[in-house]
Amino acid sequence: MTNMNYFCAMQLKPGKGLGELTFGMLPATVEAKLGKPDRIFVADDEEDEFIYQYNGLRMMLTFYKHENDRLGYIRSSNPEVTFGGEVLLDQLVKKILDGPMKSIKGWQKENYDFFDTYMNEKSWIVLNVEYERITDIEIGVPLDGDDVYVWL
Repeated sequence: MTNMNYFCAMQLKPGKGLGELTFGMLPATVEAKLGKPDRIFVADDEEDEFIYQYNGLRMMLTFYKHENDRLGYIRSSNPEVTFGGEVLLDQLVKKILDGPMKSIKGWQKENYDFFDTYMNEKSWIVLNVEYERITDIEIGVPLDGDDVYVWL
């Protein structure tokens, strides 16, 4: 069962993680904090990754087998996710990019049929957007100039 009280505040920390989850954590450490996931599965397109899905937290955690099973990627649609003291989800993307995320430079926008993405590769943040509002966020462990993960 997921420890819902654990994440009363889910602050997005670029390059570090989300809330008290930090990149590089092992599955056992995550389970000690959050409990057993609702689902564990291997990504269809990436057999070197496995994902913990926490339904109550509206969050998926990706662990990299080739990096000793360390936590390397987080995706969340939890309405409690914040950055700079502001809630991110269901906010106008322009308000967030011009407000709490204005210090993060170099956003790249991609248009798809039904949604847009705003990605900052340096901080490895993706904002998924529908109707100009943020629907979920993705954050990953950053890479150095040689495509090597920068673990804490």
